[in-house]
Amino acid sequence: MKKVLALVCSLVLLVSGIAMFSGCGGSSLIGFDIELAQAVADELGVELECVEIDWDMKEAELENHSIDMAWNGFTYTEDRDNGYYDEDREMQIGGLDFSGMYMENKQVAVVAKDNAEKYATVEAMSDVPETSFVAEAGSAGFTTIQDLFGKTPIGAERQLSVFTEISSGTAEIGFIDAVMAGYYITSETGAYHDSLTVIEIEGVEEEYYAIGFREGSNLPAVFNNILAGFVKDGTLRSIAEKYGLQDVIVTDDFGEYNENFVYPTDGDYQAIIEDGRMVLGYTLFAPMAYND
Repeated sequence: MKKVLALVCSLVLLVSGIAMFSGCGGSSLIGFDIELAQAVADELGVELECVEIDWDMKEAELENHSIDMAWNGFTYTEDRDNGYYDEDREMQIGGLDFSGMYMENKQVAVVAKDNAEKYATVEAMSDVPETSFVAEAGSAGFTTIQDLFGKTPIGAERQLSVFTEISSGTAEIGFIDAVMAGYYITSETGAYHDSLTVIEIEGVEEEYYAIGFREGSNLPAVFNNILAGFVKDGTLRSIAEKYGLQDVIVTDDFGEYNENFVYPTDGDYQAIIEDGRMVLGYTLFAPMAYND
């Protein structure tokens, strides 16, 4: 938790070197997740294709093979791993397979600076109507509001939209990832540094990002070995340092790197090799995936 708190207080994007990286498919899309995914694609000898998706539909996008992985500050939970039943959508949600965890995060509240004292505690937030809460639909922030307050917030299209909802007064309290809050708000160069503020929430546990795959995919084992190699040769840390994230990366959850790893000859791995590309699903979320 200390690492994440330090990030929220002082995360500043390190511009030097970032402009040298051309994002997914040579586009203007950059970010920690995008650059790390490009390194994996290069290791596999395939192209990286990035598709902006409705994050609330990430499981369906994986299931129908529109994307090969959901890789965009994707918080690992047991529910997402094992699957759960959503009565509103009347369908099974989750039941995915995941890579090892690679980054620490937590949920924080975002309010207008003028409301900082008004909503300084969870107790003060509890009396607010549910229509005053906002979080990205399908996100960890959305679930945190439901768990903490028993309320269903406004479902924003993406985490980035939470800032505009708060700024416009459509909602008063937003929940987002600390990693994102550090970039947009607590950093002195952040776009919302002067208008919004971050409030730490007691009782919110640390969370961890991982790459999400279809259930039964053989890609997690492949990616874990490649990422373990990136830990060993310093690639993971080097990319993290470019985005000011070196203090929150996790390096011990991929297993030991095996230089004699035997790649599968079937399944999702063989499909991306034959296709010559791997398709990554994302939403705009600095510093993980954003337009330069």
